[in-house]
Amino acid sequence: MKKLTIAVILLVVLGGCSGVWMNAEYSQLLDETVALSLETAGRAEAGRLTADQMARTLRLQAETWQRLQMARDGVNPEEDE
Repeated sequence: MKKLTIAVILLVVLGGCSGVWMNAEYSQLLDETVALSLETAGRAEAGRLTADQMARTLRLQAETWQRLQMARDGVNPEEDE
């Protein structure tokens, strides 16, 4: 639950940043991750998610943050495989 709260706080903080430019693919990815995070946080706070569901959602969000980080750093994820 603590990690979920931190993820939501990070999303809110990032939403307030200015000067961030990204292409349409990453912009959509960010929008979808924000929506998923908010929905997941609401369900977790209401006690409607199992520990496994919370863990899977946090993993998905972490992978999304990693993709955004790699894009920022100019790393192509296909090259790592």
